[in-house]
Amino acid sequence: MRKTRYATTASLQLMLLSFFITTCSKKDTAAPPDLCLGVNYTIDYFKTESVGGANNGTIAINYPIGDTISYKLNNGTFQASRNFTNLAPGNYILTVKNQNNCTDTITIAIFAYGPKYALVRSVISGYCGPCHYNGGNTAGKNFNTDSSVLFNWDIIKARAVDNVPTQMPAAPNAPLTAIDKQKITDWVNAGHRILD
Repeated sequence: MRKTRYATTASLQLMLLSFFITTCSKKDTAAPPDLCLGVNYTIDYFKTESVGGANNGTIAINYPIGDTISYKLNNGTFQASRNFTNLAPGNYILTVKNQNNCTDTITIAIFAYGPKYALVRSVISGYCGPCHYNGGNTAGKNFNTDSSVLFNWDIIKARAVDNVPTQMPAAPNAPLTAIDKQKITDWVNAGHRILD
């Protein structure tokens, strides 16, 4: 008569543990964590347009900055400097990289401005905010974009130069200086285009 042996639950667990121990080696390691998982930047920058047909546009990175951050434009090499100069009009892909080689990108457009128009854009940025610039939309007018300035050239001249029907910027703000009024007049007389 043969005796049948039944393994107990404890002995089965012991056999399975023994099997797993013998099949694992010290070379087995966990996959390294993805250091770039969740890394993204809200890239903040300041730019100037290319004026007068010259390659004189610029980009300056405001954020992120630091010793462990580097930057490149398009297919260039990474650099520690956050400033790019002598830029021709066009679209640039800015890549930001940290010490772990994690990257983020943004596309920045450098526009071609005529010298008279560049002066008008400077006047608008100096006088028209917060009412009509940097998100201001008083009376349905916002001059953040070139197209809005070009479309409203006649209104800009009437209000800021001729003060018709009232002065812009509105009182109690000071009106434009004679020099700044002349910048608008010169641009309008040249044809009020982006390349003027």
